[in-house]
Amino acid sequence: MQRRNGLFWGIFLLTFGVLFLARRAGWLDVDWHALVNLWPILLILAGVNLILERRGNPAAFVTTVMLAVAVPATLFGFFAHDRDRDGFHMRWNHDNDDDNGRDSDDEDDDNEADYRSERDRRSGEKVQTSTFSESMDADTQEAVLKLAGGAGRFIISDPTSELIKAETKQTVGTYSMSVDRDQTTHVPTIELKPTDEHQEIDLNDGKFENRVDVHLNAKPVWTMDIALGAGQGDLDLSAYAVKNLKLAAGAADLDLKLGAKTDQSDVKLDVGAASVTVRVPKEVGCRIKKDGALNLQQLDDFTEVGGGEFVSPGYDGAAKKMTIRFDGGISRFKVVRY
Repeated sequence: MQRRNGLFWGIFLLTFGVLFLARRAGWLDVDWHALVNLWPILLILAGVNLILERRGNPAAFVTTVMLAVAVPATLFGFFAHDRDRDGFHMRWNHDNDDDNGRDSDDEDDDNEADYRSERDRRSGEKVQTSTFSESMDADTQEAVLKLAGGAGRFIISDPTSELIKAETKQTVGTYSMSVDRDQTTHVPTIELKPTDEHQEIDLNDGKFENRVDVHLNAKPVWTMDIALGAGQGDLDLSAYAVKNLKLAAGAADLDLKLGAKTDQSDVKLDVGAASVTVRVPKEVGCRIKKDGALNLQQLDDFTEVGGGEFVSPGYDGAAKKMTIRFDGGISRFKVVRY
């Protein structure tokens, strides 16, 4: 087992290094979005690898090598996809003709022409800006936020005097907001989501933009249900009393900052191929329950107590406590105490 672990990490680091070197040299021209969407295959491969290792099957050597190459390639694809607005496009030169007797270089030229045509078409699209707001009632003690989005950048930041104030900017589709107040409790439920949940978006197009900025009122105790696709999430919730937070994301780069406004907070993170950084106040006792097949974790100030659980220093004596449940696919998970 130790030899296989050494083999895995050796090939893992070698692959990562080669990918970064190739990118800097300009050798990579890849549709990273399509690659990242294949991350569930790695879970299947990891499961097969575990079964083979338990049975002592020599084929486990092959699956270990495959994982060692596939995991860093997918992670690298995710990071490159998030950081590079213009994306990459694969171009290979083949000496052989295709099955129709047509030179593959000609087909590549056609693909490049199609890409340029689509890019030129999108370059004429204008960014649509929409503003949403809902007034704050003085008797509102609790509120619910349901935020959904596909690919783009999502920001929650400084409080507002309104119950909610949001601005969206996008080149494809529109957003809608509804507010439903419970007739008995008068608790408002805000739902902000795309009007078309099945938009076809080319993330490799530099002209694409989808940005959602949200500001909430700091007085209510909030329950939040946030579901994001690919892109970036900058969620600063430190000024808000968040009782329950459920955050689901696909291929995303998430920076989540939590506060100390409630005695007990429950946070559930369910992510796919993601890089997740969670910031927690030092005065809050934090318990982390982690589950996931292929996670790189950084929990420097936490103590492992068994069963995939970790606690912060002084957890038992803390006046305010927080539980974070993390379930990740191919992900990097980091918790910082500030």
